[in-house]
This record gives sequence, C-alpha cells and structure tokens, in this order.
Amino acid sequence: QGLMAYTLNYVPERIILGGGVMRQQHLLKKVKQQFYALLNGYMHSAALDGDQYIVSPALANNSGVCGALVLAQ
Repeated sequence: QGLMAYTLNYVPERIILGGGVMRQQHLLKKVKQQFYALLNGYMHSAALDGDQYIVSPALANNSGVCGALVLAQ
C-alpha cells in the first residue's frame, strides 16, 4: 500500500527496494504482484508497463561500500 501511495502521489520513474529483507528474491515478485493488484489499472504510465518499475538495487549488497568509496574520493 505504501508503494502504491508513493506512486500515486509522487509518480517516480522507478522504485528500488533494497535492504536485508529484500535479499529474498521471492519477496520482490510478491510485492510486484500485490502492487499491481492494488493499483488495479487506476493509473496508466509508460513507467508502469513492463517489469522495470519495482526493482532490486543494481549494486546489490555493495551499494553502501560503493557509496563510501565515492564519498572518500
């Protein structure tokens, strides 16, 4: 419900879900299914079409370390 509220209020280009709980890949699929079920076609956007709207971080578990290295530079 939170992701749906963010989408309807702020219309982000993409939602990236990370953290310890989201390391379980089966949860991402369930979150996406529930999101689209709750949205129920209410909003139409090119960003919502396809499988790239709700995603895992591209750097996986390395995002904190990579951010620290960039900050140190």
